[in-house]
Amino acid sequence: MFAAVAIAAAAGLAVAQTAAPRHKLHEDLPSPSDKPTRMIGGTGSGNPAAFTAGDKVLPRPALDRPGGHPPDEPVLGNGGFAADRRTTMTPDGNTGPDATLHYASVFNPDVLPFKRMSALDGASDDYTLRIAHTALVELPVGGATDKTRDPFWGSVLLHLQPGQDVALPSVAPDMRILSYEITPKIAVRFEKDGADNFYVRSDESSAAGTYRLVFAADADAGYFAPSLPTSGRYTPLMVAAMAPPELRPVLPDRVRRTARQVLDRLGVDGEMDLGVVFNRLVGYFRAFQAKPMHASSSDIYLDLCFTQAGVCRHRAFAFMITANALGIPTRFVENEAHAFVEVWFPDRRWQRIDLGGAALRMEVTGAGDKVLHRPRGDDPFEKPPEYKQNYTQLEGDIKGLTRQQLADKHRSLSQAPPSGAFDPGPGPGPGSGLGLGSGLGLGSGAVPDRILPDQSLPSVTRDPRKPSPSLSITFVDDRAFRGAELHVEGRVTAADKPLADHTVDVFLAPVGRSGADSILLGHAVTEADGSFRAYLPVPPTVALKAYEVWLSSPADAYYNAALSE
Repeated sequence: MFAAVAIAAAAGLAVAQTAAPRHKLHEDLPSPSDKPTRMIGGTGSGNPAAFTAGDKVLPRPALDRPGGHPPDEPVLGNGGFAADRRTTMTPDGNTGPDATLHYASVFNPDVLPFKRMSALDGASDDYTLRIAHTALVELPVGGATDKTRDPFWGSVLLHLQPGQDVALPSVAPDMRILSYEITPKIAVRFEKDGADNFYVRSDESSAAGTYRLVFAADADAGYFAPSLPTSGRYTPLMVAAMAPPELRPVLPDRVRRTARQVLDRLGVDGEMDLGVVFNRLVGYFRAFQAKPMHASSSDIYLDLCFTQAGVCRHRAFAFMITANALGIPTRFVENEAHAFVEVWFPDRRWQRIDLGGAALRMEVTGAGDKVLHRPRGDDPFEKPPEYKQNYTQLEGDIKGLTRQQLADKHRSLSQAPPSGAFDPGPGPGPGSGLGLGSGLGLGSGAVPDRILPDQSLPSVTRDPRKPSPSLSITFVDDRAFRGAELHVEGRVTAADKPLADHTVDVFLAPVGRSGADSILLGHAVTEADGSFRAYLPVPPTVALKAYEVWLSSPADAYYNAALSE
């Protein structure tokens, strides 16, 4: 049974046209904090309190002590499911469909099912894939993100021992660790090898046992939205010549000669237009089917290619060999549930290319309170029928994700911004159908992205199993000016206790309209005592009239949605 409660409240505000000029004693110099940023607040120990990702605000994951972790959460460094890295891979002939795939979520937004756990960029005479350059390079921590990069939270359990490298999953080859926290506290450092596999280690003699690592990261947005280079006409041979020396494909002579047979079958070579060649390759390997491989030779690569048989790992392996033979730098990448490839193009650098797979079902753990990553562009390459309906498109029997998560993921870019949108705009406007009315609920039980003040919108139902926060405004400027900042302070509690790290949306609505025609000013995140302070820009186009200030917070995995009291 769901309870219904009417909530309404606001603080008054008048907006004027412009502020009177101030006399300056000296010329102001912009500080780094004046630059646009998606990061919100801080925790006093490095990580921000939250960041914006498209039309979502994602708070920092809980830095809970490792002892209370869910029993199905992998512990990196302990071995076992989703907890270790493969440094070699030998292709197999089991080309029938997988039964149930299991995927452990560690990122938010989640790149499901494309977490990078093992990247292999070398091949031996017998087709065993490996890491070509295993030497590790230490990575700096820090840096400012910008609009060309997508932000992510990572939260993992680690088993550390002094001087032992622990495999760390990543979202992209160029992922940067912007900040991190670890409990129990201990000094760690981050490294990666020549295939951009990431590692974490501690050289402290006291390192022993299980630790919780929470880190903020970002990655080149172009990696998730692949496309061909646009700065001119390229051929595969030109790509090979322009690749950095350490990335240029190196295949054994026997493997290269064998791959020539596949290239001849496909009718492509290194001097043809890159767009024609690459689209033909992608379309061919995406058309593989989960079926028995009828071996006609003693060469597993040729048999896979000529029969177009296999699931994700067979497609990724065969594509890697074929593309490298053309001169296009290509890697085989996998995790516990899926395998795909990365290719390098001039101007574009590494690109994630999915070739699909075949499984009866997929079960996801750890994704319940997360959003799914939305790339900034659609995959432009050929999509044969065999590719379109499979788990990599989040179609079929998928457990561990809500209907709302899947619906959000499948929304087109015209319906919702990508995860990396730096300024997604004001979000849903009047009449969007999302709001808190007399009953605090949507009859369907769906969780909206944002709660609007408009009391005439459909209500959002409270879940009696979750606490309902109380939002209050403790201070607000009595006047504001177009283009200037509005100072708002407030407090959030739940069950009469301060609610920390909770996202709050701040709205303006015309006085006397019961929250209708509201304007989203921005977001804030509460401190440890449940309070927040925000300085939010007033749009220069806002009408000159009196307004009310409203606070709202959307429902999440732990709390109901709420409006200010």
